[in-house]
Amino acid sequence: MDVVQQWLAAVDEVDVEQLEVLVEPVGLAVLAGVENQTRSIELAGLVESGIAGRLADSYWRSFRDDFETLRGIDFGAITVGEQLTTRQSSDHVAVEIMGPEQSAVVSLRNSEPGGWQVDMVATVGAGLAGPLRQYLESALEGDYSESIADAYRSAVVPGLDAAIALNPDEALLVFETELIRQLVTS
Repeated sequence: MDVVQQWLAAVDEVDVEQLEVLVEPVGLAVLAGVENQTRSIELAGLVESGIAGRLADSYWRSFRDDFETLRGIDFGAITVGEQLTTRQSSDHVAVEIMGPEQSAVVSLRNSEPGGWQVDMVATVGAGLAGPLRQYLESALEGDYSESIADAYRSAVVPGLDAAIALNPDEALLVFETELIRQLVTS
């Protein structure tokens, strides 16, 4: 899909304005807050206003550089494949991306008013399910618990469910997702 090609180009160039349009903002805010171990007041602010400016530039530059370091693939060398036939959910699809020696998937979420956007939780959140749950447990005791729980309900749980659809045998992902679901519904 064109969205994935545009996202890859925007990450490669660290085009923050384009990334704001192409990426689902709530899940991205939660991921950025959890990865940077922000306080709950800061995460609530990120969820409310999104990540922008220098913070967005820093996040995407780090994402690109870490990806290239860990995977050994330059974003400019990634090609976009086909949409996978396994549908992740009624509003999620996965698109294969390929480097010279390996492949991965990028998950897209169709939502109002954004249309198709990259769902970073569904794309990379599977490896962060434990830290996402741990952060939520500590945040639910604070003043911003409802705002953070809403973000988890609207973006994190659907993203992790989409990741499970592609990896149903990944027991730790399923377990952590169920714990998160229980925390935000109790």
